[in-house]
Amino acid sequence: MPSRAFRRWPLAMMAATFAMFAGAVSPASADQDDKQGWSLGSDPRRRVFLRFVPANDGPRVLVLGCLRDVDSFIVLSEQDIGIGHGQAATLTLANGAARFVVEGKFEGDGAGVGRPGFASEIDADGKALQQIRPKLIPVLEGKGPIVLSVGPTSRELPVAGLAKPSSGFKSVCFGQR
Repeated sequence: MPSRAFRRWPLAMMAATFAMFAGAVSPASADQDDKQGWSLGSDPRRRVFLRFVPANDGPRVLVLGCLRDVDSFIVLSEQDIGIGHGQAATLTLANGAARFVVEGKFEGDGAGVGRPGFASEIDADGKALQQIRPKLIPVLEGKGPIVLSVGPTSRELPVAGLAKPSSGFKSVCFGQR
């Protein structure tokens, strides 16, 4: 009998792919209306995406996605850092002593928009989200900046403008404010 995680993974991937092609909330692709800084996207299916864009209409350097309807948590980073297609990679978010680390892959279409990027998907039912929460929230609530590292490349993300989008993200994803 397949494990629960194995059975839900194809469903989550199909749902995310359909949403992107159907023009619903596209977590990774830069939108003509993307403004510099932190933003929050959500939809009625209990999905929420916390994004950071370094410049107007720029790449979504960080996307944290909580897809409650399919019990999935995604981390995407749209950037070309020279890691080969399909290679395993580690993404770390750090803020002071707080660390959130995820394993994933670097793909030529890792961000789902035809551009290179890091992609990770975690089977995240309610119990798994409660394990993610104590690692991620201190990073988002630290005094900053947040250091995003993928493989050998690091960059700083400011915390200015993060409080309001982060509050909405926490409310939907973790059921708190």
